[in-house]
Amino acid sequence: MLPSRRLTLVAACLSILCASAATAGEVERTEAFALDRWIPLEVSDGPVTLHRIRLASSSRSPKSKLMRPGNDEYLADVQVQLEFTNDATRDWEASLRIEWLDAAGHVVDGYRDTEELDSDSRHDVQTVTLSTLRYGLERASKLRVRIEFHPE
Repeated sequence: MLPSRRLTLVAACLSILCASAATAGEVERTEAFALDRWIPLEVSDGPVTLHRIRLASSSRSPKSKLMRPGNDEYLADVQVQLEFTNDATRDWEASLRIEWLDAAGHVVDGYRDTEELDSDSRHDVQTVTLSTLRYGLERASKLRVRIEFHPE
């Protein structure tokens, strides 16, 4: 192989490795369960920083009434709130997997979906409201968080 071709091949391989490492981040945490308490994340990848996350109490929304008409007294609304900064000029996407676990380590409930991290955002908060059983919130002892984020 000619030296110039070898150099080009090496440069291409390094470029691919650097690009893939710079375009995706992830974080995983397991903490004691507590509503309304921020969990620090402080993980960055390129222009995006995930600062912190929490499962917050939320006032009753129409969502609970729609989920179980006439039986919403057993439900509670919570919000997943993710605070982030995106200094990029393009949106990023965060794949969230949030689970609350009972004392035996069994998943009680959770949330799994993809949320958009808008470009040019400084300490913005992405918020998702969920309906869950009050019983599950009372039994939860751990909160497990896994987030992968990358450019859209």
